[in-house]
Amino acid sequence: MSFGLTNAPAYFMNLMNKVFMDYLDKFVVVFIDDILIYSKDEEEHAEHLQLVLEKLRKHKLYAKFSKCEFWLKEVTFLGHVISAGGVAVDPAKVEAVTEWKAPKSVTEIRSFLGLAGYYRRFIEGFSKIARPMTQLLKKEKKFVWSEQCQESFEQLKEKLTSAPILVLPDNRKDFVIYCDASRQGLGGVLMQDGKVVAYASRQLRPHEENYPTHDLELAAVVHALKIWRHYLIGNHCDIYTDHKSLKYIFTQSDLNMRQRRWLELFKDYDLEVHYHPGKANVVADALSRKSHCNHLRMEGMAPELKEEIAQLNLHIVPRGQINTLDIQPLLRTQIEEAQKDNEEIQEVKERLAAGFAKEFSTDEKDVLWYKKRIYVPEKGGLRGLILKEAHESAYSLHPGSMKMYQDLKEGYWWPNMKRDVAEYVALCDICQKVKAEHQRPAGLLQPLRIPEWKWDEIGMDFIVGLPKTATGYNSIWVIVDRLTKTARFIPVKTNYCGAKLAELYMTRIVCLHGVPKRIISD
Repeated sequence: MSFGLTNAPAYFMNLMNKVFMDYLDKFVVVFIDDILIYSKDEEEHAEHLQLVLEKLRKHKLYAKFSKCEFWLKEVTFLGHVISAGGVAVDPAKVEAVTEWKAPKSVTEIRSFLGLAGYYRRFIEGFSKIARPMTQLLKKEKKFVWSEQCQESFEQLKEKLTSAPILVLPDNRKDFVIYCDASRQGLGGVLMQDGKVVAYASRQLRPHEENYPTHDLELAAVVHALKIWRHYLIGNHCDIYTDHKSLKYIFTQSDLNMRQRRWLELFKDYDLEVHYHPGKANVVADALSRKSHCNHLRMEGMAPELKEEIAQLNLHIVPRGQINTLDIQPLLRTQIEEAQKDNEEIQEVKERLAAGFAKEFSTDEKDVLWYKKRIYVPEKGGLRGLILKEAHESAYSLHPGSMKMYQDLKEGYWWPNMKRDVAEYVALCDICQKVKAEHQRPAGLLQPLRIPEWKWDEIGMDFIVGLPKTATGYNSIWVIVDRLTKTARFIPVKTNYCGAKLAELYMTRIVCLHGVPKRIISD
């Protein structure tokens, strides 16, 4: 490794990648000065070893013989024990974790999770187990080492000591992914031939906690595709999820902007999505949706009803919070009472009695209806109550203005109802923060390549609006070489035509620096 460079490791790593470019991921793995050579049999291994040694000799790179090991059936490499059977955790690193004492500060938690997180691919549901400790890493969180943190700490150490051996992936075979999502996080397992290749999980980000169930399950698939992209690109992959509607994601006609963006990601992969019931999911519900719910009283219920309730993603309200609920009259009764002695309603009834307003009608209780929809008067704030219930209740999940209007018009009516619905949705603070952006997405920024030679590429622009000089010039034409940043400032007048500017360009730039290959200007 070169001495004196601030980025010596990166520089040396780049050198090693260039030297072994032809052999990387075929039978050689290189990390800085560690070279791993793998083969199927001894005869092939001898050929590979000779090729690597010849490369080292050709580029005058020297390996110390006492630090080299040859013809090994099992090797420790970057904290992992690699053999024909697969990849396992280095026992020396596990011993360091098991002897770790309970953290007493945020810094010690970061150190422990840093070491344990290095082996997270071996631990099913790592993010769920580590959640109590990761919560303490937040800035506004006071450091209190609770019983939950201690359990999380001990469970992680136990999981590391019993970590399974993960099989090495074969790029000639197909992959299988099992995904799962909950209000706690996302998780998945990558498998091949029925054997585990890797586990992956992470906690939800703050904005993801507001996702509907469909988007949350789809986010678990996206997470798996991104984290295992290096395995899946170029190979067929079958994805199993316990959310049945994801089977039809490729044929679904109505998608929100977030789903459309994710579908663009799916185009890079050869994959199929299959439905797999939650009970049969081999992820074993690592991030089970039921794990954070209190037990419901279900004595005397039919087995079918118990199963349906168990599959719901319920939010349980503590009993102490429901003791102060007041029984309110039914909304229908409130509307009927509000119609009495209401000038707006009486005016419509008079027009109806006179033979006008035929689209209106009254029932036996003298309640006014509009085409089988009850008329909601403005009196009493009932319209606002209906809008709030249709948009912000636990059962509505903040629908868009069109869906909300379609739902409301089945049973209610008042003048300019569609406009009121649109205004209410537009002013919803949660929708503004969470809903997908419906504007055209901005394109990717494409950086300009660095020129190979000075004055091969130039940029130019005008500085205008300057005070007029004694000779009549009121602008400056700035021409800059993109490689050396050398600038030329040419005084010009705003009324110069193209021919005059071309003449100046030839005499002031081309005569000195030659004709550039590219000109960049707005």
